[in-house]
Amino acid sequence: MVDGSFAITAVLYGLSCVLYLAMLASPGNQRLITIARGVLVIAIIGHTSFLIGEYVSLGYGPFRSIHGSFSMVSLIVVAGFLAAQFRFRVSVLGAILVPLTLLFFLGAGLGASVDPVPENVRSFLLPLHIAVNVLGLALFALASSVAVGYVLQERQLRQKRLDGISQRLPPLDVLDRLSLRLVTIGFPLLTIGIITGGMWAARLGPDAPLMSLNQAFALAAWLLFAGVLMLRFAIGWQGRRAAIGTICGFLCTALVLAGYAVRTTGGS
Repeated sequence: MVDGSFAITAVLYGLSCVLYLAMLASPGNQRLITIARGVLVIAIIGHTSFLIGEYVSLGYGPFRSIHGSFSMVSLIVVAGFLAAQFRFRVSVLGAILVPLTLLFFLGAGLGASVDPVPENVRSFLLPLHIAVNVLGLALFALASSVAVGYVLQERQLRQKRLDGISQRLPPLDVLDRLSLRLVTIGFPLLTIGIITGGMWAARLGPDAPLMSLNQAFALAAWLLFAGVLMLRFAIGWQGRRAAIGTICGFLCTALVLAGYAVRTTGGS
């Protein structure tokens, strides 16, 4: 039942990808937008059913494993994007976010063959660490997609091209404020994630490395987002440079999760 629900949800997300990508070739097609939203809503319902079925089957939630966090990231990202569509003109960003959601969801499927975390290192810190990182990564994914929209919109305006994407996105100042708001909420979660990750790593014993590659990427992401926020609030930094900094920070956080997934899948 869980496998069937996973496959159906993956197909629905794949269909949503096709529909949102089709928007790029058919600007202003309201019927296409409505269909894409409808398919996405059904995919979210299927995704929720999959999580419930997985919980019933395994007896624990997604925050007990790294791979389970992929599923939660994808659900939070796509639900946040769907909610944003009703307030902002951001449907076109679905061409970025829905494929990203599908990628994270498919990554969750890798967790089926991964052994659970050993009891001797399991504690309340692990689900807390995963939970805050999942929420932070989801917020950074949304902020990054908005930043990509800002960069594309700003480039078209500089080239004095007032058609295409520029007609289907909010004004630059709205995109900039939305990205800032998402990063501002996500940054404390990333900070808590790094602290709890360090505390949990200390339970692994003296043989654990002082700093792994994943921890290095997490620290790099923290520094990038800290720098972006500091420059924004201290000297009013905004625009294209802030958008690029946000995108780079998200890539670092995504590499952290990908690194954990590769490590656990490989059994090391």
